[in-house]
Amino acid sequence: MTENVIIKDINCKGINVVDLVKHILNKKCNNIYTQKMENKHIIVSADFFDDMRNRPVNMSLLLDYDESTIYEVKLEIHQDENDLIDYSMDLKLYYYENLDIYKAIQEIRAENDTPKTVRIYKLMYNSYPIKGTYSFNLKNCKLIFHTLNIKERTEPLTEQIVAFDVKLKSNNMQEARAKAYNIVSDFVSYLSLLLDVCFYDPQSIYRNFVRLSYDSHYQRIIAQERYRTAFIDNELELVVKDNLNGLATYKDVIKGENFDNGVISIANPDKSDVKFIEKYGNTKHIEEVFEKHRLEKVPKNQTVYCDEIKEEIFVLGQEIFIPKCIRDYFRGIEELDDKIRKSFRNCSRLYNKSTIIGMNESSLQIALLVASVESLAKTEGTSFSQFVQK
Repeated sequence: MTENVIIKDINCKGINVVDLVKHILNKKCNNIYTQKMENKHIIVSADFFDDMRNRPVNMSLLLDYDESTIYEVKLEIHQDENDLIDYSMDLKLYYYENLDIYKAIQEIRAENDTPKTVRIYKLMYNSYPIKGTYSFNLKNCKLIFHTLNIKERTEPLTEQIVAFDVKLKSNNMQEARAKAYNIVSDFVSYLSLLLDVCFYDPQSIYRNFVRLSYDSHYQRIIAQERYRTAFIDNELELVVKDNLNGLATYKDVIKGENFDNGVISIANPDKSDVKFIEKYGNTKHIEEVFEKHRLEKVPKNQTVYCDEIKEEIFVLGQEIFIPKCIRDYFRGIEELDDKIRKSFRNCSRLYNKSTIIGMNESSLQIALLVASVESLAKTEGTSFSQFVQK
């Protein structure tokens, strides 16, 4: 019985495919077999053992390539007669976590990457913002976060804008923005678990607003109007609808240009393997802003720390204090074993998501909180109840 994952026709422009193949195979395979074909293709194959579902399984990897293109990558698992487990989904997950060609290409190209600084925005709701500017030296980047346009109100559901500036190495600005978005998404998940505060992605929608106004006779009236939600970053002179396709400079907005720009992906509902990807708008002015941006330009606001991690449940309307051990917390996460770190990341993501959804769906919040604990229990091979009791 055999299960396989097949990836076809990978463009490797600017990459030495021979080095790429060695980069991938040397991670898992002790013995590698190479054969040159008449059509000038090279076939590389290797057999190896690795763990899947906590048991060793026999696997093989085959690559068909020449000096410019990988034509086929085939990953197979060989099962004996008594092994009736369906490994199809496990094999796909294994490929993308351990032998991902695209990730390997990025690792090789990273040698020629240049430093870039990108800003990612997150929202939170509370009467008080996170006060101060906090910096971190992470493994693959430097990160600073602080609150924009600070406003305090007695209303617990007051929207606060938090800016995360990430300095990292990348081949181009589009790639830098994508990398920074993923880094910040994980960072705020861990931060949410530490502070018991949820972080949202900004999403622009049309909302109804009620405000007091005056008619032509200067009589006070109540007016209902509908506006699109967004906010202004006065530091970088940007208008923000969302992190990906909804950034625009002041000048472009005033001109009515490029308020929507980026990349869209359209899938064919009848053919799930067919996707249409298209760029639209012009991101040139956004890229110019980030090219000039530096971590040193971020305002250094006075930090507000507390001595220990608070054990009490956070209630909207309270002030937020950053524990003094916050850098040790993130350093500890980076030093975790890969398997445990992935489980903790999944736990943190589910926790943050549960606090977001919990405002409207308390029962769903409980379900996600249970799932977040189960993701940790899975690393120890125990059930939810056993893990909680322990």
